[in-house]
Formats: sequence, C-alpha cells, structure tokens
Amino acid sequence: MKILGLVGSVRQLGNSEILTKEALMGAEEEGAQVEILRLTDYNVGPCRGCAACLLQERDCVIKDDANFIFGKMAESDGIIVGVPCYILEATAIVKQLIDRGFAPMQQNTVRGKVGGVIVPYATRGWTQNVFQQTNTWLLALGVDVVNQLLIHVQGLSEAPLIQDALEKCRNLGKQVVRAISTGDHSFQGEEGICPICHDRNIRILKDMESVECPVCAVRGSLKIEEGKIKVVFSQEAIARHRWSVENLQRHFTYHLKPSKEFFMKTKDQRKESMQKYRDYLKKS
Repeated sequence: MKILGLVGSVRQLGNSEILTKEALMGAEEEGAQVEILRLTDYNVGPCRGCAACLLQERDCVIKDDANFIFGKMAESDGIIVGVPCYILEATAIVKQLIDRGFAPMQQNTVRGKVGGVIVPYATRGWTQNVFQQTNTWLLALGVDVVNQLLIHVQGLSEAPLIQDALEKCRNLGKQVVRAISTGDHSFQGEEGICPICHDRNIRILKDMESVECPVCAVRGSLKIEEGKIKVVFSQEAIARHRWSVENLQRHFTYHLKPSKEFFMKTKDQRKESMQKYRDYLKKS
C-alpha cells in the first residue's frame, strides 16, 4: 500500500510540510509505504482552454509537470494533501491543479482513492474558503476524503511545538491507511453541514427558500429547531450531488463533448469573425 503526501506550500520544512510528514509517519506505522512531493517544486502552468483533453480524450498536451503529478496520484492508494491557508483560501498551486484536472477526471485514474487534508493557518476567522478548493480538487477526481483538519499554527515552522496538532495529523495518516485496508471510506472527521464534503459553507438560492453546498451542489432547506439553524437534505438530493459518477458522466457527455461538433462546424465562420478582435488594440 502506498500513501502519497502532496505539499502545497513553497516553504521548505514549513508547517504544511511538517504536518504532512507527521501524517505520513502515522501511515507508515500502519504498514504503508510513503512518498512526498512538494507541489511548488514542479512547473504547473495554467489551463489553456484548448479542450484537447476533453475532445480527444487524452492527457493534457501542455509540456509541464501536471501529468507527472496526476500520474503519481494514480499510482498511489491514498493521498494526503497539506496546504496552508492564505487569505481565506488554499494556495494557488491547488487552483492550478483543479483547472488541469479534466483528463484524470474523465479517465478515472484517481477515482476511488482515499484522501486526507491538512490545512495549517495563522489567523482565526480567515479560513472560510480553504476547504472549498481542496474538496473541489479531490472530489472532482473521485477521491474519498476521510478527514480534513484545520490546524492553528501562528508562527513559521511552529508545528513541532504543538503536540495536539501532531497527534491529529498522525491519526489522519492512520485513518487513511485503515480506510484503504477495510474498504470503509466513510468520513471520520468533524461533521460539517454538507453531507458530501462536510464543509460548513452554504448558498442561499434566489427562491430565498432553498440552500445549496457551493462545492457539491446538494440542495436542502433551512429549519429552526430549539432556536438553532438546521439544514435538511433529502436522500434523493444527496444522491444527486455534483461529484457522483453519474453526474460527472452526464456533465462530460451532454454538456461539454457536444461542443466538438459545433466547434468543427463553425470553424471558418469563427475565423472570419475573430479578425475584428485580432486587429483591435493590436500592438504595432
């Protein structure tokens, strides 16, 4: 069994790397082989929007390191992501990999793996969006996240001084291995509001009656019980979440791939109409 640690911080031996390594030590104690990559050591460029991966059903054509990273994820049984929270969100490397994920999403090369997420952060109240990005990345790829931790570490490389944080991360590594061993991929962490990603963010929809998880698109309704807000989701709504195999297949098959025929049919027309914009504000 192989567990891959992915660190989304540019700092060598920063809190993200330390806590990810602690989780890998826990995984190793459970008998796993472990490996770690610092994502910011690799060249991952932005998606070009060329749609080659989508329409030709192939790996990304960009000659950088994204395919290598996704390949390492595919080779592993479990994936532990450690990424710091900067100004409410995960670091930019996570967003780059979300955008570059169409090929492994279609090919199902990572689906069914077990995952865990560790987010060190410095300032309380500034972490609201961080799990939206890590969940979008991992759930889109089909990774079953069994735990996600927010770890408050104020100082640089301070994590080794916080025993409780080390224990939580080591336990997360063990949980990932045990989930793989037993086949029980159920969530082991602190329950959130969304039954799929377990985050606590919700959107209020235009009807001013319904709410929705912005990541998983599970819709529910609000109730007040004994003075407390409760969000209620039906089993039918839960089954229709955005990241289900059926919904992703529908998304690719009926929403995205039909654009190939239109693209080819309108090629000459588009080329002619683009000239107006090609000439506008053209540099001399």
